[in-house]
Amino acid sequence: MIQKNKTALQKATDLLSRQDQSEKILRQKLLARKYEESEIDDAINKLKKYSYLNDEETCARLFESLYSEEKLSIKQIQMKLIQRGYNSDFVENLIPADTYEHEYNAALKIATKKFAGKISTDLKFKQKIWQHLASKGFNSEIISDVIKKILNDDRD
Repeated sequence: MIQKNKTALQKATDLLSRQDQSEKILRQKLLARKYEESEIDDAINKLKKYSYLNDEETCARLFESLYSEEKLSIKQIQMKLIQRGYNSDFVENLIPADTYEHEYNAALKIATKKFAGKISTDLKFKQKIWQHLASKGFNSEIISDVIKKILNDDRD
């Protein structure tokens, strides 16, 4: 039996069944597959109408999932969501007012995993931790508190 080419709606549904997509990324994927813009618009409108495509719900769910894992800084979560095509203003509004505890726990997990068994009190070691955590988007207060915790050193 010969299989006909899928419509934009069928392809979009297939893509959404595998992984949540933002409208922007879904549109880009369909354009890359040479669907007509009008067909893509129709498909996206139908998916929105039946609530299969809702950027705000999907983004909020993904933010909550990444936030609760405590493996990424807030900045990393923001960048990941923006790269996936979600609106930067909406992502910004998802960030809780008080993020210290999350940032501290995430930074501590990352530093502990990265530097397990390599604890040293010399300045180079502290600089390595600092650079690593700063590259992950953590601020100086969090990094300083994590270094103190790791080294059990309240002198800094």
